[in-house]
Amino acid sequence: MNQFFTRLLSGAALVLLLGLAYSCHYPELFSLLLIACLGIILALEWPKCGPAILTPWFPITPFLVLIYLNQSSTYHHLVLLIFASSMLFDVGAYLIGSRCGQWKLAPSISPNKTWEGFAGGVLFSFLIVLLNPLRHLFMAHPVWTACFILLIDITALMGDLFVSHLKRRAQIKDCGTILPGHGGLLDRFDSILFVTIIFFLFRRSLSLP
Repeated sequence: MNQFFTRLLSGAALVLLLGLAYSCHYPELFSLLLIACLGIILALEWPKCGPAILTPWFPITPFLVLIYLNQSSTYHHLVLLIFASSMLFDVGAYLIGSRCGQWKLAPSISPNKTWEGFAGGVLFSFLIVLLNPLRHLFMAHPVWTACFILLIDITALMGDLFVSHLKRRAQIKDCGTILPGHGGLLDRFDSILFVTIIFFLFRRSLSLP
């Protein structure tokens, strides 16, 4: 099986697992899944690349924020937006970058990332306006919403580059092997964890009407 289909199947399995846990009527189930993911990262992946001094701030703090948002009746919906926006950006960046990428974005940190891929990620991420509450915000404040989505994309890229920098410094390709074609959980959660902080800071502006 080639790399593309391996990546597709393992990514789809992760999305299905997260989606089923999130959509059930018990937020505690999704929170337990997040705790399990954090435990795997801290036990098996973070020691390979992450400085111990950073651990309380990254990855622990973003995971705690995710759990807080998930358990909150007011902000529970933001968890869906966090994962959707990050994954749409990643999918767009991968599809466009792997086919059309020419101009290197950060060759010293992540040689495969290109400006074309970033642009593809931005275009795909705008599909998030189809979800509440961004659909209402986009209709009422299109410029503000567009700027917010662009901020999400830049933050997602920063998260990706941050973990790529840690891996390059540790001279490893992936943080783990739990997701064939992707690497470890941290390789998939890098942008999500950075984006989580942005959603937390803007949580009141993103409340459901």
